[in-house]
This record gives sequence, C-alpha cells and structure tokens, in this order.
Amino acid sequence: MKIIVTGGASGIGKAIADSLLDADFEVVSADMNPDNGAFKLDVGDENSWKRLFDQTGPVDGLVNCAGIRTRSMIVDTTVEEFENHLKVNLTGTWLGMRSLFRSHKQGTVASIVNIASVNAVIAVPGQAHYVASKGGVASLTKAAAVEGAPRGIRVNAIAPGAIRTPMTAERLVDPEQVAWLEGRVPLGRVGEPEEIAGVAKFLLSEESSYITGTTIFSDGGWTANGV
Repeated sequence: MKIIVTGGASGIGKAIADSLLDADFEVVSADMNPDNGAFKLDVGDENSWKRLFDQTGPVDGLVNCAGIRTRSMIVDTTVEEFENHLKVNLTGTWLGMRSLFRSHKQGTVASIVNIASVNAVIAVPGQAHYVASKGGVASLTKAAAVEGAPRGIRVNAIAPGAIRTPMTAERLVDPEQVAWLEGRVPLGRVGEPEEIAGVAKFLLSEESSYITGTTIFSDGGWTANGV
C-alpha cells in the first residue's frame, strides 16, 4: 500500500511515517521543511499538491498531519495569523483529500486519516484560531466520508490530546504547564507520537474497513473528563 504522510519530517507525522515503514507500507513523506528525501509540500497550495500527485500517481491512503499552532488572544490575533491557520490546517486538509479523490481509481479502495485535535471540542484561551481550524477538520472529515463512501474511500480523523512533539515542546519544559495538562488527563501523563501512529496505522488498514466518518480521540481520557 502506498501512503502519503504530510508533516512527515517531525513529530506525529514522522512517527506515523516510521510506523508505516516498519509495517512494510510504501510511504511518501511530504513536508514544508523536508529532510531525508521527503517531498517538499506546501499543503495550502493546490499546485504543490498537483506536483506531488503527478509524481506519486494514485495512492492507497493519505495522512493529513501537517499543521501549525500559535498562541494569541482574539484581541491580539491578526487577520493574517487567523487565515494562515485556516490555510494550513483546514484548507490544506481539504486540498489533500480533493487530490486523492480526483486521482482515485474506480473499483479500488483508499483510506484518509486527518489529524484534528482535542481542541476541536475543548476550547482554551489564546487558541481561538487553532480551535476553529481543527473544529473544521473534524466536520470536514464527516462530510468527506459521506462523499467518499460510494467511491470506496474511507475518511476518518484522529484527535490527539497533549502529545510530546516539537510543536508542544515549549509548553512541556514548563513544570506548571505539564502539571496543568496531567491534571486534566485521567491517564495522568503526556502522550507520545508513537501512540498516535498506532491509531493511524489501524485506520489505514483493512482492520478498520467498516469505520468511516468518525473521529477517534487519542487523548488519555481528557475529553471524557470534560475539562
């Protein structure tokens, strides 16, 4: 199976790409800042997606993992900052799905995994722009699943909680921030990227053949705790 993984150069994306490679998937890693042979991809640019799919041809799966996250209160957030989050996190996910839909061969099956966030349903101060973009990813996943089903394309999402990645590194060096996070997670710890990779691998495999249009919360119980 040939799978494209965006954001594949670091964090959750790299963990997913590595996990799939270990399971003998053919992986095309794509990233805005590629290394180790990854394809250079600007997920918010449709021409960049076209170049990628011109190179790969039809694929069996796609993981939309590329994303950005900054912190600023609504009163301080610029239009540029807000729109950039939508461009990368939401439009980028849509462009990736559209690219797979357009290249998909009738009579075959494919699976798309979008990376959302617990912040699709849990709002925190200073992240309205991020919350909006990830809430959009969760809703877009449902809509795409309905359209994709007759084509043989399954579409699901994963909503990670607090995961130890370069994106969260600044918060996780602060003992108070770590204590705040762990206090809200019933499992009492921060998650690791490999724990998200296992869920992605399941959703890409035939073991999840009757699952589409859902978001799996891999968050240590954070959303179940309601805080």
